[in-house]
Amino acid sequence: MSFPGECAGPFLIFQVSGLDCAFRLDTVQEIVPMAALFTPPGTPPGVLGFLNLRGHAIAILRLDRLFDLPEQRPGLHTPLVLVRAAGNLVGVLVERVRQIGSADLESWLPRDDRNVFHDCALATFLSGTRVTHALAPDGILLEHERSLVVELQAAVQDRLRLLEAVL
Repeated sequence: MSFPGECAGPFLIFQVSGLDCAFRLDTVQEIVPMAALFTPPGTPPGVLGFLNLRGHAIAILRLDRLFDLPEQRPGLHTPLVLVRAAGNLVGVLVERVRQIGSADLESWLPRDDRNVFHDCALATFLSGTRVTHALAPDGILLEHERSLVVELQAAVQDRLRLLEAVL
């Protein structure tokens, strides 16, 4: 069995509502702890809010809501995984980060396309004995969702600039 080139390389493996997922490590910018988020009116349910990270507004996505998983309650030590998606930096609320790992050829499983939403799952593999879904950050949001998030992100960024000018 072969797998696409976008599935090669090491992965950051994490859990969302008990589901094991992974991003290719080269798409991950950093992992930050939960912080106060700004949630402007009109924020879609799949977006938890916006993080002010060193003066940059970063949208924090909720995979539990986007994938219709059991609700995950963020806490003080909840990690946010920042990834590059469609030319933007976005954050993903995760339950916990498990490990950095890779998958050898024998660990890849056939992908059931009936259970893949908008091509966000590139492949499935075994990490130890656990089934893990390799996700494509670019495929998590639909185009209209991405446009709305980018528009809100620009408004929050403008708000941050105004606040910095006053302070």
